[in-house]
Amino acid sequence: MKALLKWVLYLMSGLLVIVAALLIYVQNSWDRTFDVPLDKTFQVAMTPDAVENGRYLVYGPAHCAYCHTTKDKWAALDAGEYVPLSGGNYWDFEIGRITSSNLTPDMHTGIGGYTDAELKRALRANVSQKGRALFPLMDFHLMSDQDIHDVIAYLRSQPPVENEVPDNNFNLLGKAIMSFGMGPVDWGEGASRYRPDRDDIIEYGAYLANNVTACMACHTERDLKDGSYIGERFAGGFPMSSSEPGMVYVTPNITPDPETGIMFGWTEEAFVQRFLAGRVYPDSPMPWAAYARMTEDDLKAIYVYLISLEPIRKDTGPIYTAAK
Repeated sequence: MKALLKWVLYLMSGLLVIVAALLIYVQNSWDRTFDVPLDKTFQVAMTPDAVENGRYLVYGPAHCAYCHTTKDKWAALDAGEYVPLSGGNYWDFEIGRITSSNLTPDMHTGIGGYTDAELKRALRANVSQKGRALFPLMDFHLMSDQDIHDVIAYLRSQPPVENEVPDNNFNLLGKAIMSFGMGPVDWGEGASRYRPDRDDIIEYGAYLANNVTACMACHTERDLKDGSYIGERFAGGFPMSSSEPGMVYVTPNITPDPETGIMFGWTEEAFVQRFLAGRVYPDSPMPWAAYARMTEDDLKAIYVYLISLEPIRKDTGPIYTAAK
């Protein structure tokens, strides 16, 4: 019996040492840096066309404004105003609180001290100015070089707003994920970096839906701990926060499945007019007013692409459901 107790004590002591070592490692490595090269040849020319296209993307299809402004400013965005992207919006996940950055060119609290190459790397590789991995809420890694150029051109053109926003506040689980799982995005050498010609409507719609408007990012089930995709693309099932206590908003299946997909039976005209109508349901997390600023040609391209998808049979249930 004494020998057994001795081995149990040894085992427990060993486990405590391992746990302590892991905790020390997590605390010392969760904000580790990555050596991701900068494209030092990348320089933004703030031409009128670049700034205008960047503004269209920021307040329209890429809906940057709805993440990089606080919710009390959304009514102004919905009304068509160009609210400064001064950050401060936040999301509470299982891993802690994530807060959006100030994207105005303020030198101390915004992006005024960033180089063009550092901003491009943040969008491309999900790496901050200091080389740390960013939590993957921005799915613009395959946005074209030209569109990234134009977005940065617009961001640089804004008036600076001094607004210090808090850093992300990770709990222990979040720090562990940042230590062991989170890193730069690497799509490989063959990844697309161009914007398809608008005449190739399916390819252009695919570019918008996958890399700009975040249709795929929201209408695909994801792991709330690290943002990774765990469901079939565009088949819905991703739970999002709701203002209703104890309820979540579950994104619907937007493949053209005749039984479970909401795209089935929609005409192009109905699709376009629904988006141009803007927000109808106040509690919807979808940035309807941003999409209402899109051109009809861009909306038609997305429609043509979505109905070209392979139908996926997946019943995502009621849009509003009890949180688990």
